[in-house]
Amino acid sequence: MIPVPLTSGAYSSRSIIANCQRCVNLYPEANPKDTNPPVPVTHYPRPGKTQRGIPPALGRGRGMYRATNGDLYAVVDDVLYFVNDAFAFTAIGNVGHGTSMLSMADNGEDVGDDMVVVDGSTNGWVVTLSSRAFAAVVDGTGTFVGSTRVDYLQGYFLFNAPGTSYWYWSIPYTVTFNALDVQPKSSYADNIQAVAVRKREPWLIGELTTEPWYLSGAPDATFEAVASSFVQYGCVAPYSVQSIDVSIFWVSQDLKGKGVVVRTNGYEVERISTHAIENALQSYETIADAVGASYQVEGHTFYVINFPTADKTWVYDLATKQWHELMWLDNEGVEHRDRVISYAHAYGMILGQDWETGIIYEIDTENYSDNGDPVLYIRGFPHVLDMLVRITHWALIVDIQCGTIEDPDDTPEVMMRYSDDRGKTWSDIMTAPMGVQGDYQASPQFNALGMARDRVYEISWSVDIQTALNGIYLEPEPSET
Repeated sequence: MIPVPLTSGAYSSRSIIANCQRCVNLYPEANPKDTNPPVPVTHYPRPGKTQRGIPPALGRGRGMYRATNGDLYAVVDDVLYFVNDAFAFTAIGNVGHGTSMLSMADNGEDVGDDMVVVDGSTNGWVVTLSSRAFAAVVDGTGTFVGSTRVDYLQGYFLFNAPGTSYWYWSIPYTVTFNALDVQPKSSYADNIQAVAVRKREPWLIGELTTEPWYLSGAPDATFEAVASSFVQYGCVAPYSVQSIDVSIFWVSQDLKGKGVVVRTNGYEVERISTHAIENALQSYETIADAVGASYQVEGHTFYVINFPTADKTWVYDLATKQWHELMWLDNEGVEHRDRVISYAHAYGMILGQDWETGIIYEIDTENYSDNGDPVLYIRGFPHVLDMLVRITHWALIVDIQCGTIEDPDDTPEVMMRYSDDRGKTWSDIMTAPMGVQGDYQASPQFNALGMARDRVYEISWSVDIQTALNGIYLEPEPSET
């Protein structure tokens, strides 16, 4: 038997003759070499979803935020809710009926006691953290004009003026403003899509270019641009911007094109998307509606990008620098983007908000379903070929974790299909048992699979049990022609 290990994440090339490896609802984890593992990489199921809270009225999930005092806030349709640790929803105020995501930031209950909420319009709202009093932002100076995103840095709330190249900030530890605290981008006059903080520095992310600034504290220049630092990447999707770890991530565009996913690296920006990801993004009708989010489980920090119009979800793993897809199946078996649009770490759990209903789920590594609905895991494999001579495929064994089913009367199955035209068309799906409870040595096997010059295999399964995939083993025999 010849091992066919998996060494990367998703990579489906522009041409399927190069690669057609889907990686859906699975993420790869490298096995340390010094442990002498049987394979270099194992693929694990992404966490499931366990329902924790239902809003009083189901509606569009538009964002969650964990305040610095530990309280959780969520926006469903036009209502901002406080959600307590028992996941009871209490309406705080009305934020207007829109479709955009909302951004929230606070200055700390012990310092300023304010949380600011913006939605990309000229409106804004403030919540007093200690009392949860809600009010519209009122500014007699004319400085506050709304913002796509709000961030916080050393006492200052930071905003972009939507549709302009200007940004502005609050008077420290308040939601009041000075008409002089407004600045334009200094190096290129494109509109600012968002202001995001990286390592105590605000970055002005424009439509075509980006500028890092810093807090100088000078009486006549509170913030100043970082000298000799200018980034030739702008942002096509303002809600894709996410500050994660020591970097800012976003879906970019510039004077040459769009659809490259980037992250900051020092005062530069580096490309993290692959040609395969970029080919997928550039095939979508629009990527301007992309929504970024992030969560962390078991040492993996994920940058999640939802594309609502395209109905797709892509995920970048900071730990492995690999990509995978998230997906859920409707009742007709049709694939859709993942149900979660935003994440928050609150009340000792990683929580996710449903984009369609506003329901809050726990992102649960012990749950292998989407709140009771089945999850389909898919993994495509590299091309199997040997100088394009015909190979007889006598057997295929799937190296997958088995024997974890809790129902002794239920025998789960793994599914397999293959393509002999390099991924263009596929065989009928075949199934093999994954073993009954306690049968940890079970090895799903497929026999007498015919001949091919270039074959691609795809493994899938949908079972509510613990699994993990190492790869496959093949028993091939080259022919003379």
